[in-house]
Amino acid sequence: MQRHPFELFLQTFEPLAEKKSAQLNRAAWILETTGSSDAAELKADLDIELRLLYSDPKAYQNLLAWDKDPSLQDPLLKRQLNVLIRSFKESQLPKDLLEAIAKKEAELSLTYANFRPIVDGKALSENELREILKTENDSERRKRAWAASKEIGLAMAPQILTLVDLRNRAARHLGYSDYFEMQLDLQEVDRARLFSLLGDLAERSDSAYTRMLESVKSRLSGRFNIAPKDFGPWAWSDPFCQEDPLDTQELDRLLDGVDIADSCKRYYEAMGFDVRPILEKSDLYERPGKCQHAFCTHIDRKGDIRTLNNISSSIKWLEVLLHELGHAIYETGFDPHLPWLLRQPPHMIPTEAMALIAGRQAYRKAALPALVGSGKEPLIALADDSLKRRQLIFSRWVLTMTYFESELYRDPSQDLNVLWWKLVEKFQKIPAPHGRADKADWAAKYHIALAPVYYFSYLLGELFASSIQEALGQDLASPLSGDFLRKKLFAPGNSLAWSELIHSVSGRELAPDAWLREFA
Repeated sequence: MQRHPFELFLQTFEPLAEKKSAQLNRAAWILETTGSSDAAELKADLDIELRLLYSDPKAYQNLLAWDKDPSLQDPLLKRQLNVLIRSFKESQLPKDLLEAIAKKEAELSLTYANFRPIVDGKALSENELREILKTENDSERRKRAWAASKEIGLAMAPQILTLVDLRNRAARHLGYSDYFEMQLDLQEVDRARLFSLLGDLAERSDSAYTRMLESVKSRLSGRFNIAPKDFGPWAWSDPFCQEDPLDTQELDRLLDGVDIADSCKRYYEAMGFDVRPILEKSDLYERPGKCQHAFCTHIDRKGDIRTLNNISSSIKWLEVLLHELGHAIYETGFDPHLPWLLRQPPHMIPTEAMALIAGRQAYRKAALPALVGSGKEPLIALADDSLKRRQLIFSRWVLTMTYFESELYRDPSQDLNVLWWKLVEKFQKIPAPHGRADKADWAAKYHIALAPVYYFSYLLGELFASSIQEALGQDLASPLSGDFLRKKLFAPGNSLAWSELIHSVSGRELAPDAWLREFA
């Protein structure tokens, strides 16, 4: 039987894309683990080469023609064609524009990797700065630490705006009004449906969030000896008010004497997953020059899976490592017979759902004894109480980020710091502190520059995670749960659109109902 021309194209194209993608991922790993300027240059060069591979206009026109060919019926071939059309479309740009975007992103990565805020004359790591916000009772020192966390914003804002302009130029070249609209389309996300979902969630959880926030303000006002009206963002335990600020020091005591990496390894073993090979390749602890965030990367889609973390003895880092290993086991579970193009999630929503449901276990009463040991029941009860607050707080933070990004790309010339604080006050109900008018606090958030049009995936992932929890009907740490996740969530890879995968796993379309039942 004669092979379809698209199959012949794949036979030539796929090995080239696979090789270049792995090279780029290795260079990115070196950059994020070393903060090396040479690695930044190499990453930019490889990024350009990969984008140029997808920029061939003749190949793109062939893909569009094959998409209309009724003789192409094989579901896996049609899905690969869909993936390639969206990937090629994004790269149908002038070479100089592709190069400018790649170089600017590499420059920003280098700056973020090496930046350390100054507090009272001392350069601090992110972990050290968070420790001040967690433990310090002196309001003035807290304010200095919080303000220092935003120092990078002023330095980064002009560069980010340059990148926003480049991204918008690329979007307009491809017929979109702006980069935000383009990214949603290329991610198979309907904008109207997305904002309808976010609006529904915001409205239906508002009273629960407001009650919770009043309780938080009451307790923290007592701790810092301030009136509730003087409550500012510096009173929270993280720079963006996206985490539960209560009982943070007490909850960290859960990790006394606990090897976080070993604890996570044993937890995943109970699900039927061996994460030792992943941990052995991972970079787990902080040091100068290393990216201070956390992520999981699958270098080659053949099993070279690694996580970057900056573990310290805290409940936050127990949650983060569980989260990143959740991404990792997702990547191990693709059907090995899938072609390379489909050995990836269909969107970040389902892999975030796996990572988020795993991260939640750091606070769950049912999971914590296995993670931190017995005899800590009072602290475990505090953690279980914290989980609901965390979910409500984080949901409002995602609303702030998503609406800000939408406006950033719609009109980057507006006063973005005013916009930022307007949205913080609207969704998080936290007033802007005095003296921020000439700042660029929005630019201090890593994702705005280097993980754009992504943050909504976290909240939609949380909604899906609650649906998965209901579908499981049992604890996560069991072989039955592991088998369900392998077969239903991981194995399909990118053979289904993300909305189809969600329906297959949970039996319904994505909606906030399960999350609201669980947390609001």
